[in-house]
Amino acid sequence: MEKTKIRPSFGYAMITMGALVLFVVLALLVFQIPIIITLFFSWILLTPFAVKLGYSIADVEETIYEMIKSSASMFALLLSIGCMVAIWLCAGTVPTLIYWGLNLVTPKMFLCLAFLFCAVLSIPTGTSWGTMSTAGIAMLGVGMGLGINPAMVVGAIVAGSHVGDALSPASDTPLLTASSCNVPLMEHLKHNLKLILPAVGISAVLYGVFGFVFIDNVMDHTTLNMISTDLKNTMNLGVITLIPLVVVIALLVMKQSALTAILAGSVVGMVIAVAYQGFSISEVGNFMSTGFVIQTGNEYLDPILNRGGVSSMLELLSMIIASLGMGGILKGTQILDVIVESFSKVISTRFGLTTASAVGCVLCLAVVSTNYFSIILNSTLMTPLYKKLGYRPENASRIVNNLSCLLSPFVPWGLAGVFVAATFDINVVSIIPYAFFNIVASVLCLVYGYTGFTMTKYTPEEWKQMENTAQ
Repeated sequence: MEKTKIRPSFGYAMITMGALVLFVVLALLVFQIPIIITLFFSWILLTPFAVKLGYSIADVEETIYEMIKSSASMFALLLSIGCMVAIWLCAGTVPTLIYWGLNLVTPKMFLCLAFLFCAVLSIPTGTSWGTMSTAGIAMLGVGMGLGINPAMVVGAIVAGSHVGDALSPASDTPLLTASSCNVPLMEHLKHNLKLILPAVGISAVLYGVFGFVFIDNVMDHTTLNMISTDLKNTMNLGVITLIPLVVVIALLVMKQSALTAILAGSVVGMVIAVAYQGFSISEVGNFMSTGFVIQTGNEYLDPILNRGGVSSMLELLSMIIASLGMGGILKGTQILDVIVESFSKVISTRFGLTTASAVGCVLCLAVVSTNYFSIILNSTLMTPLYKKLGYRPENASRIVNNLSCLLSPFVPWGLAGVFVAATFDINVVSIIPYAFFNIVASVLCLVYGYTGFTMTKYTPEEWKQMENTAQ
């Protein structure tokens, strides 16, 4: 006979979350257990709490599998990105961008230009991950060649790449947020533009000032010339190597899926790698599997070029599966829902709306590790509360969209954070101080919310019509 499943009380949900947080902190900081193992073992920790609510072991496993299955398309995208990075390296796409960047950009202006370049690319393509794994890799190579701290470079890349997630009609996150809040997409984007444009402007100025104040004025021309020379001697550089990049951007602008665009760009890159660079089909196949490998003899260049491949994404996939499984248990047993709903019951002011929206997004990102879940849950719970206090739903969609997307790369065990770490081989925490756009836009979300600046309200006529409809 099947046991009756019990909806957890607020106290029980908080005890469960407290136990989870304590477990993660002890495992990571005290026992120094790798995060991937910690996340997998969190499944075991959460299982007794689920059983106490009437869920069987099979039920718990089902919640895990359901959450993992919902992200199967992401797994395919990650593997394709790993292949593409390796192919674009051996095809000369990334080396050409690095070569041109080293010869055209000065260190003081680089962070600002890298941010703006990634921002401009992310808007028509609508994908932060695609921007980071293509233009971002090239920008990192240029920055390292200029002698700039990689954390600063990656911070600027991540910041620019996320502009599209907030403002692009081609991005899935604004579409998901708008639909979850029942707001027309263009209305959502128009409302968000009032916040994102100032954030982009402020961030660009900050990167410019930061570059002039904190980046050394003296360029090591000997090292730069050596890197440029070794690049020319190692690979064939030129416009033809940029065809894969053009193909990917064109397909994304034509609103083809990211997976389709990346695979098409990879196929074109394979042809160029064989026909133009002289690699054999067997070598290109191995590069796709284990990453591009080449020995230039240049200690600065080799770490930039030797990367990519499906194998570079396997640890990321494992961590994503572990994170999704943990989130699946919390979602399937309604533990997280109860916590967010309990906080929402005491909201009666604009200050409370803003605070609850921010806390809800941060909480979801921390424990479920994906911005999609944060968007869906917080949009569903917060939109009626905004309406209740007379605020139009685009106010809810703006803060939920921005905080869910812009803070997600800062969570080391979250999907976005793990992707950044795997793509750039860097500690995510180290880039946080330099991701100016993510920080500025998040702060503006709170400032706008607390002050009411640009927050739209229902007109008396609209409010009366809503009351009549409700009756």
